[in-house]
Amino acid sequence: MLLRHAELPVSPWRNGAGRKADIAGGPGWFLGFAWLDAAAEFSDYQGQDRTITLLRGHGFALDFAEGPPLLVDQPLVPSAFDGGRACRCRLLDGPCLVVNAISDRARVRHAVEIRAPRSGDTGFAVLLSGGAILPDGTLAQPLDTISLPLAIDAVTCAVFHFTPIA
Repeated sequence: MLLRHAELPVSPWRNGAGRKADIAGGPGWFLGFAWLDAAAEFSDYQGQDRTITLLRGHGFALDFAEGPPLLVDQPLVPSAFDGGRACRCRLLDGPCLVVNAISDRARVRHAVEIRAPRSGDTGFAVLLSGGAILPDGTLAQPLDTISLPLAIDAVTCAVFHFTPIA
């Protein structure tokens, strides 16, 4: 299944301080894009693990109420943190686009890898560069999401796995 980035509905963040486009979700997990347009408080995701990956822009810092900030200034480097830690996003030099994976740590584990999808992968792949021709001949563009498993040409993707905890 192909989910086109340009066709995803955009809605406000849970706290109303930004915009997001949901890609997919299920019991205990969520995957979506977010636009960081200005400094803002991040929503409280108590009990959730969160991984944020910078796709576009110069980066940002997450200033936590306690402890050192998390600097996210390298594109395509997944950064994991506790979604329940109170933090404020501070942009380094203009707006950013990110992709978020969030999971309820008591129910689901998630992993994020930057690589080409492999045979046997499950989850989702967000295309990061180039295009991919799907088995039905459809062309997927950068930022489109493919539900795995699906055979695609070797392209750079953010590959997301969500594994229920037994």
